Amino acid sequence: MTTAQSEGTLAGLFDLEQAGPDTWVGGSDVIPLPQLFGGQLVAQSIVAAGRSAGAGKRVHSSHTAFLRPGVSHVPVRFSVESLRDGRRLSVHEVSAWQDERLVCRTIVSSATDDDGVRHERPAPAVVGPEDSVPLQVLAEDDGGLGEFWDGFTAIEVRVAPIDENDRVPHSAVAPRNIWMRASDRLPDDPLVHRAALAYASDLMLMATAVAPHGAVTGHERTMAADWWAVSLDHTLWFRGDLRSDEWLLFEHTTPMAHAGRALINAAVFDTSGDAVCQVSQEALVRPQR
Repeated sequence: MTTAQSEGTLAGLFDLEQAGPDTWVGGSDVIPLPQLFGGQLVAQSIVAAGRSAGAGKRVHSSHTAFLRPGVSHVPVRFSVESLRDGRRLSVHEVSAWQDERLVCRTIVSSATDDDGVRHERPAPAVVGPEDSVPLQVLAEDDGGLGEFWDGFTAIEVRVAPIDENDRVPHSAVAPRNIWMRASDRLPDDPLVHRAALAYASDLMLMATAVAPHGAVTGHERTMAADWWAVSLDHTLWFRGDLRSDEWLLFEHTTPMAHAGRALINAAVFDTSGDAVCQVSQEALVRPQR
């Protein structure tokens, strides 16, 4: 099993090995964090549940509770329990284990695509990815992106211009509009593209959480020195077709924080302006002493 960091691609990271009935094993990413990257755990949990759900249904939501920090370089075992397996809707509970330690638990819902009510909000009016700034360029006057991003090539990240006066009612700070896509072409498997979006969705949430307190988007090195942060949970709701190896716009906002817990949201759109996902996370953030 390969890793996104070592191979510069996500496909190997999501190629889980079946180790028994409703049991899958995935390799660990080697991003240099104190703990396993949460986006990896969410993405691999989605793949495990999707494989167990079978053909004819697509994942439409996932809800992850992070319980203990995972360890990089150690494989993760995903145990899948079917809570409901109906004709149109399936619900699976995925428990992620490293040895005998339960790292996180995820509820994943999958459904058939039926005709029904549809609506969506418009995409924000921002410049496209070709006119947005690569994250590493923004980091140049901060001494580079720092250890977390060293050698990281799995996801391309570009930041649209930020106007701090562009305030919106649903955020305590101006939105952080960030374009992301997988660096390499992904297989034509809708489940893999949902997993890749989930992986990418966890990359820039913390930067948004501390933006109201003076953190500069792109200054990841300074942010890591000034702030301690950990994800408590992570939720995604998917809508329709999407490709994560094509540019997706993540509009990051943070409506509130209290007692050191920040809520961060991201509305995700493709280049046509169609809404493809909504992301929410609660994170524990504290200034470094």
